[in-house]
Amino acid sequence: MKKLRTLLLAACCLGLVLACSEAVDESQIVDLKSGNMYGADKTGADKMVTVPFKAEFSVWRAMPPGTGEACDDGHFRETMMGAGDITHLGEMTTFMTFCVDMATSEYALTELGYFVADNGDTLFIDVPSGQVLPGSDIDGYVAHFNDTMYFMGGTGRFDGAMGMALTNAYVYVGDGTEFRTDFWSEGHLTLKKGKR
Repeated sequence: MKKLRTLLLAACCLGLVLACSEAVDESQIVDLKSGNMYGADKTGADKMVTVPFKAEFSVWRAMPPGTGEACDDGHFRETMMGAGDITHLGEMTTFMTFCVDMATSEYALTELGYFVADNGDTLFIDVPSGQVLPGSDIDGYVAHFNDTMYFMGGTGRFDGAMGMALTNAYVYVGDGTEFRTDFWSEGHLTLKKGKR
């Protein structure tokens, strides 16, 4: 009787196991072990994160207008340098050179400009086309422009960076002795995760 009870119990357990089991897809086991299921990326490729970009900075003429390599006929060269504060850079300095069409006030950077953080990490920028417009809705400023500035990689934590921001810039002349442009730029910056 004891053997019969043990045999029946074993048969019931075996029946339950067979009734509850279903075919297992071996590829799912491999995916779970590798971490590739549900969007996990274990391939070693860099993971990127997009963060807000906000900047407040000013630039001044680094050289008199027209100084340096010549622009196309009807254009003049401007070289600007400045400083300010940018999210993900902190206190920074900047440098940019562009050519301006004297008739239309359209401009473009002649080479990549850059923002340099205190630790030396550099974010490269490009403005392939833009236009300075006369007038301003802010007292004291004589012109403005709001063109797209593209992030083009960099060094340190900005290696591989990309994104864009609008320049939102205003030109101040004052009494003619203090020519500067003030920027209140906003946009987004995509960086390698862990490098912010």
